[in-house]
Amino acid sequence: MARPKKPRHPLHGLRIVVQLAFLALFLALLVMTALGTPVAARPWLAQLFLITDPLVLVGMALAGAFTAALLAGLVVVALSLLAPRAYCGWICPLGTTMDIVDKLLFRKRDRSANVGPRLRQVKYGLLVALLVLAVFRLGVVGLFDPVCIATRSYGVALYPIADHAVKAGLVAAEESGLRSAGRAYDWAARARLFIRDTDFKKGDTHVAYLWSFVFTALLAGIVLAQAYQKRFWCRNLCPLGALLGLLGSASPLRPRVSQKCIACGACRKRCKTGAFQPKDNDKPYASVVQECVFCYACERDFCPVDAIHIGAGSPTPVRPEPQVCPGRRAFLGAAAASVILGPALLLDQRTRQKDETNPMLRPPGALQPDAEFQAACIRCGACMRACPTNALHPSGVENGIGGLWTPTFVFNIGYCDYYCNVRKEDVESGRLDRPANLCGVVCPTGAIGKLTHPQKIARKIGTAVFDKSRCLPWARGEECLTCEEQCPLGEKAISHETEEVANLDWLKMPQPKRNRYEELDTKRRGGATLTADEKAELAALPPKRRKLGLPYVLRDRCTGCGTCENVCPVDGAGGIRVERLQTRDVK
Repeated sequence: MARPKKPRHPLHGLRIVVQLAFLALFLALLVMTALGTPVAARPWLAQLFLITDPLVLVGMALAGAFTAALLAGLVVVALSLLAPRAYCGWICPLGTTMDIVDKLLFRKRDRSANVGPRLRQVKYGLLVALLVLAVFRLGVVGLFDPVCIATRSYGVALYPIADHAVKAGLVAAEESGLRSAGRAYDWAARARLFIRDTDFKKGDTHVAYLWSFVFTALLAGIVLAQAYQKRFWCRNLCPLGALLGLLGSASPLRPRVSQKCIACGACRKRCKTGAFQPKDNDKPYASVVQECVFCYACERDFCPVDAIHIGAGSPTPVRPEPQVCPGRRAFLGAAAASVILGPALLLDQRTRQKDETNPMLRPPGALQPDAEFQAACIRCGACMRACPTNALHPSGVENGIGGLWTPTFVFNIGYCDYYCNVRKEDVESGRLDRPANLCGVVCPTGAIGKLTHPQKIARKIGTAVFDKSRCLPWARGEECLTCEEQCPLGEKAISHETEEVANLDWLKMPQPKRNRYEELDTKRRGGATLTADEKAELAALPPKRRKLGLPYVLRDRCTGCGTCENVCPVDGAGGIRVERLQTRDVK
């Protein structure tokens, strides 16, 4: 006779509700960050999940980039001292994403044979490596931090994909005769829910981010790895999970296995994080508190003899089984490897900086020198998602592996908005008390500082330089002063000088007509009187030379906002581009 199914533990059901609520909050704050305005007055809304991340707190403290806002992470530290990895099971947006995918795709898949206890040691080694690298002021913590991964993946990868899909769907629905789809599209566009069209050259209706495909693939890899093992990332790779588990090693609250245990292995088979291990004598099983995410499924769902109870008691034993947590030698080995790797990354960064230039086109307000910025930046992508023109993108390894995915400008996609977080009317009336750069507003670590409008326009990003081999007036003799017209500065940083140049229309004429023009023009210049027919004939021919405005940059005024490069009508590489600042120009 089948044993009747016991009701779930109340906290098990509550956990699912709390998980989904926190994921909804995370996504809502992500959209608010994209809108910009809702978080401008309350920056903590955009920073909430990142400033409460203990791994970010510890990493920034070791890197010397600590800010008071990061003290919010102590709330999660306090929670972890009581329930070590409850954050992973109740709050973490990446963990919730994995649980949803597991329910949808792998619910009936038996993965109990894929235990791999030694794999769990990787996350501890990764934690040690990241913290040692932080001491070398290499802010690579965010490359592996789950909250940064979720923020970066959802904001820089999935948001543009969803944006394109929704736009295409609404357009198709409107074209099929559904008028409400058009109204929904207009409403979303006015509310700035859609990514802003900023590619003036091509008129695209959506803008993707550099590396977005990589971020999508990495997120897919994390969630699909559950085909091998439930919560594969959390068990084996998550450095935040390792930190929280170590913090709560002596927690009195943990799953406890009584002597009623019959060593059937059901708990080990069904626990999503493998928080149960057999003892040496195989009976009873023991819990590994560092791995428990406090889902409360084990109390009633797993054990057939009710031998498991989550409760308070003696905090011993402190350490998990040796095959789960590496020993002292392994920790020291990971630290030693990082001590070698840190200087190597710094050397790689220095050798890639050529011509004594400032390494990247950084957002206004970014810490200087660039090494300070890289130490404080956690690569979360919040500044990229908040940028109203989608001009900020993840960088590659142009200046070393240590600077991977830090924000940099890509001006052929967007530009640094002159009125980013302020209104033109406020600037004209002198109301300049609010931060003018949204990237600085949403930055959780202070890597990008908040600037008023006067401070923002005084900060140089780079300097515009004309490529005379591609600029239309310089290279082809064609009229074009778009860059000067669109320069947002009050005292424009681009001007022009008028010169006489060869007329292309005259050069395109057939040789007989050019000869006739030369004949009549020479006759006129010699003082001879032209007949009425000759005057009419000469007037009908294009002149040999004409006046043309040739643009140039006023370097002292240029802030490197990239508007000129963005609006340049030349296909491909523009006739004007913003170059990095020379080191002597960095203030």
